[in-house]
Amino acid sequence: MAENVVLRGIPQSEFQERVRKIQEKLIEHNFDAYLVHSNEADQGNVRYLSDYWPVFESAGVLIPREGEPVLLIGPESEPFARERSKIKNIRKLLAYRESAEPEYPGLKLSTFRDVLDEVFRGKGIARLALGDYAILPMPVFEGIREALGPKGEIVRAEWIIAEMRMIKSEDEIALMREAHRISALALGDALKVMKPGMRETEVVGVLHEAMYRYGAESEAFPNYVFGGRKTKSAINRAGSERLKEGKVIQLCVGARFGGYASSIGRPVFFGKMPGELRKRIQFGLDAHRKTLEWIREGEEAGNIAIKFYEYFKDHGYAANYLYGPCHGTGILEVEKPWVERNSKYRLKKNMAFMADTFFTAEEYGFRWEVGFRVTEDGCEVFSDVPSEIIEL
Repeated sequence: MAENVVLRGIPQSEFQERVRKIQEKLIEHNFDAYLVHSNEADQGNVRYLSDYWPVFESAGVLIPREGEPVLLIGPESEPFARERSKIKNIRKLLAYRESAEPEYPGLKLSTFRDVLDEVFRGKGIARLALGDYAILPMPVFEGIREALGPKGEIVRAEWIIAEMRMIKSEDEIALMREAHRISALALGDALKVMKPGMRETEVVGVLHEAMYRYGAESEAFPNYVFGGRKTKSAINRAGSERLKEGKVIQLCVGARFGGYASSIGRPVFFGKMPGELRKRIQFGLDAHRKTLEWIREGEEAGNIAIKFYEYFKDHGYAANYLYGPCHGTGILEVEKPWVERNSKYRLKKNMAFMADTFFTAEEYGFRWEVGFRVTEDGCEVFSDVPSEIIEL
């Protein structure tokens, strides 16, 4: 199928605007600079600001309240980073090396003190806003702590970039639509060839081949293909087990395009589902549809989660509820914010989420999932794959 998309990534001007907005926040809250961190698995914030996605090594972006940002990389990545990054000021630091910790004798590298002295002309800084606390490695934290000195203050400030990433631009929405289009095509290809006896990983291979053939940048996460008791786990991996008749099979198919993720989740069954199983899977589908009906701009997120839980409870399935019904999505398939019963924020136009309906039972579980954006009067679902029970 021919590609129908022109936009293949975020334009330079949008990256520059993101840096400018962060600098406004730094001035407003009296921070001297902002530091975010990413690694190969969680590339979110560094990619959001630079389009750089590290391999093996990790990376950071330092944004001063005035002036140009700096991309901080590991010792081996300079040619790759200079080819890829929208930030042109790049420095190599030992703290961002890969976890096997090669020593690189004789290689000239910068320290955090070097970078801060360069950016702030030797004047030092008093307050550093820190993003990515949950994934920040100790070598980076200790290096920053040493460079700041005893009077420098480090303040957790994930909210600065998280709030920006919650509201998607039109370019981001377009890339997410395309990622879902590719996932839908890959799912269709897999359903045509799946049969009892195939290994779970064999079907993953079909999905990956199809994704790249249809134009994906990469898979958005380790795509789910597993059956039987493995499905009762909300998180699992495809393995060497063979798919069987008479067992629930879970598919979650997600391609990445232009830096943005997608996911389409469907339970699948070889043959006709037994009555009770079909009843439960139909309930899950109905709950999934209800979630999308409840979405609209201005609604308090917690109210949607309460309705979702009450829907489980009212139908006698409270014990089968695990979480839900939505989580944020964008560069990562799962990112802030979550829609939970204690969520106090209100939905805004162009917030993007996954409607993620998971049902867990004693012998199996299943998930219905798809991405969407909030609109003024509802939501736009990113995939046109029919939401229906799949019996092969």
